[in-house]
Amino acid sequence: MWMTNNITANFQNHYRITNKFANYKGKINVELFNSELFEQIALITYNDNVVQGNTQQEVITQRFHYIEGEVISQVPYCVVKEAKRVLICGTLNIQIAYFFALNNIEVDMVVGDNEALYTLSGFFPHFKEVIENPKIHIYDNFLSLENPKYDIIIHLGHIKTHEFNALSKMVNKDFAIIMRLSNLYLEPSIALNALSIAKDFGNILMPFIIPSFMCGFYAFLSKTLHPLADLQLQKSDMLENMQFYNSNLHTSMFRLPSVINRMISPYVKN
Repeated sequence: MWMTNNITANFQNHYRITNKFANYKGKINVELFNSELFEQIALITYNDNVVQGNTQQEVITQRFHYIEGEVISQVPYCVVKEAKRVLICGTLNIQIAYFFALNNIEVDMVVGDNEALYTLSGFFPHFKEVIENPKIHIYDNFLSLENPKYDIIIHLGHIKTHEFNALSKMVNKDFAIIMRLSNLYLEPSIALNALSIAKDFGNILMPFIIPSFMCGFYAFLSKTLHPLADLQLQKSDMLENMQFYNSNLHTSMFRLPSVINRMISPYVKN
């Protein structure tokens, strides 16, 4: 879940917070809480990513960590025909890298603050597997990246125009970019601004929603690939050990409520 507000009493009540037990402050702040409903909650604040006066905050629940990881990795994996390398940025959710690596894909992940990432070593169940996996490479910044071209890019931060310009030079011909959107019900202006920028960088731009206890908004961007028409069922139907993602869910996530469809219609390209 992506938020743009500081922690409040509503946050504590919503997640049934009992206490805070860890607090790291750096380029990225990490606060860890115990929760009656979700085991642990990670509240991650990206201090250098501000849009319209709001600082980006990411909420990850330990109990349902797999939901975003499965969807954000498997949606592009099941569309891109032969994905070999992925770039992940704008998030500390290393579960996304874990699921890509299960599909034998090389992953480069830019985290921005390694100390913040290691604060989550006891939070993610596959943390050690990710860090020690030879197919997953963790970088502190973009300048350290060694591979110039990617088949899939996952950017879960506030993407700015200059970042789109840079990312468009880092993709192969048949690429897919997954970007996070602000909540289209609560912060439509921020989400629509991101879509307005994104539509200039691809021929296909389609928002989708992860339907879970926390409604997550995202968009699929590509020049050649359609998230529904190019869905490879021989991949999505054969996936094993998924707790959330499946082929039917994949297609349904792109079927949006009418009020949202009307809102995004000037920006959608399909």
